[in-house]
Amino acid sequence: EDVKGLWDQYRQKEINDELLMLFGWGDGGGGPTKEMLESARVLRDLPGFPRVRQGPAESFFARLEERLEGRDVPAWDGELYLEYHRGTYTSQAQVKRANRRAEVTYHDAEALSAMVCLLTGEHDYPAAELREGWEAILLNQFHDILPGSSIRAVYDDCADDYCRILGLGEAAIERAQGAIAARVAAAGPGAVVFNGLSWARDGLVALSWWEGLEGKTLRGPDGEPAPAQVVDEGGEKRLLVQVPGVPALGYRVYPLCDAAAGQGTGLTVSTTLLENEYYRAALDERGQITSLVDKRCAREVVPPGKRANVFQAFEDRPMDFDAWDIDIYYREKMVEVTDLVEAAVEEAGPVRGTLRLTWRFYDSTIVQRVTLYAGSRRIDFRTEVDWQERQVLLKVAFPADVRATKAAYDIQFGAIERPTHSNTSWDRARFEVVGHKWADLSEGDYGVALLNDCKYGHDVDAGVLRLSLIKSAVDPDPEADRGQHAFTYSLLPHAGGWRTGGVVEEGYALNNPLRAVVVAGAQASDLPAAYSHARVDAGHVIVETIKQAEDGDGWIVRAYESRQYRNPAVRLTMGRAVRRAVECNLVEEGDAAVDWRGDSLTFPIAPFEIKTFRVWF
Repeated sequence: EDVKGLWDQYRQKEINDELLMLFGWGDGGGGPTKEMLESARVLRDLPGFPRVRQGPAESFFARLEERLEGRDVPAWDGELYLEYHRGTYTSQAQVKRANRRAEVTYHDAEALSAMVCLLTGEHDYPAAELREGWEAILLNQFHDILPGSSIRAVYDDCADDYCRILGLGEAAIERAQGAIAARVAAAGPGAVVFNGLSWARDGLVALSWWEGLEGKTLRGPDGEPAPAQVVDEGGEKRLLVQVPGVPALGYRVYPLCDAAAGQGTGLTVSTTLLENEYYRAALDERGQITSLVDKRCAREVVPPGKRANVFQAFEDRPMDFDAWDIDIYYREKMVEVTDLVEAAVEEAGPVRGTLRLTWRFYDSTIVQRVTLYAGSRRIDFRTEVDWQERQVLLKVAFPADVRATKAAYDIQFGAIERPTHSNTSWDRARFEVVGHKWADLSEGDYGVALLNDCKYGHDVDAGVLRLSLIKSAVDPDPEADRGQHAFTYSLLPHAGGWRTGGVVEEGYALNNPLRAVVVAGAQASDLPAAYSHARVDAGHVIVETIKQAEDGDGWIVRAYESRQYRNPAVRLTMGRAVRRAVECNLVEEGDAAVDWRGDSLTFPIAPFEIKTFRVWF
């Protein structure tokens, strides 16, 4: 069946008559069984049947290359959408969240460890610990663990793995931050704020409370007190500060100062209305958004008669492979979550305003904090769910008054566009699609993006953006997704399309918050009060990785083009003078020439291209 079926389905026998068939026990890389080897022996010369012989894959590809040299063969441009296993984007939400947190943590751990090594010349790069963590991350990205299609025991082990993974990563971050904080110049108490992204940015930091923070804030580089607000986060008192101007992939020291008297809130929060300088959002008695006016662009985001931030629960009983699949008929049975049992104002500025909403759904509870910020276009929906349902798919829906036949989705090192209609059978088949940090629906000069910090399944149809939140399959794990969940998704209406509307940057910012370390008092130092380890002069180019080379020789700097732009001369400026630099590939092989001088590298980049450099300082 396997051999003859493969041969019969192959349509290009006129240009190639040799096919490759992989075999082995299971689909996890198991070796051949005795029965498989006996079958291969019998099929070597079976009359009327394709001839079978065993051999290495490399020699097959060498022969294939030789046969096809100079011939016109078809090429496929774009993704190969798998019309199957659409539920794996959502099943076992806890492992998805742990994976995202691990990836962000190790990005920061590598960059901060590299920074402190190069700044001080004394700190040891934790190569062994980070390698141990990365190997465990990659192990748990195996195709039945991360997709959520394993048995219960796997996720018990997986939880232990991620505790160890995150422990190693956070320990590396704390050591690096502590080493820098102990040696920066400071005139008195304050905080060192670290930015893991490759552009300077403003943002929120939360300082653990101590008595000296009463009536205080941090002073910005312009000498003005930064807006601050005392908040309760998870039962812990904190000072939330909106700090300006944190350098790209670097840090800045912010001294403690008296808070400005009479700070205006600029925020309005009630159980039916949320407003800041950007938006005015109206809510109904079910806690759903009935109107969202973008004040700067003078337009209504929610279509007339529609409601946004609507939780939708679908009966999810696929014909086969419960944890793997979502079948297209799931849409036929949908119930909205409308039983709002509490609406309460939790915070009212001046930095952020928050409305807490609580819904009951059968045996489950959803608690959400809808948050607007002063000075930010992002609306956050910080959500905690106690989920007790089985075979119920939970989504959240945002209808948008936007006309677009394609939506864009974040993927690693770029973005991909997919249709928002069902004109053809291929279009209809893509009813659930994967995306990483964001999905965006934009017309010519305006759009709406839906960001997230740990979700991957989306669907966009007829102007409605939906994010898949919880799947709760019963096979192979009858307890899948039952229990506690925490996640944040965010709405970002914006002028222009996703490329110019700040969508990429806000997706990163949601996933990579600023980090802060307290400086207890005045200290002299050999480290500057502000430092940028790497920055680029092109906003569409992102430095994704800075780490020690795997062989310990030099430092790896990896950048990519994020908006499908072309640039003949991107300038990457490092925090120290460069002694030598070469371009290499993703596995750190090669030494192609690159233009470098002083503290900078200059290079061309093509749309969505990845560039990797090995640098010595």
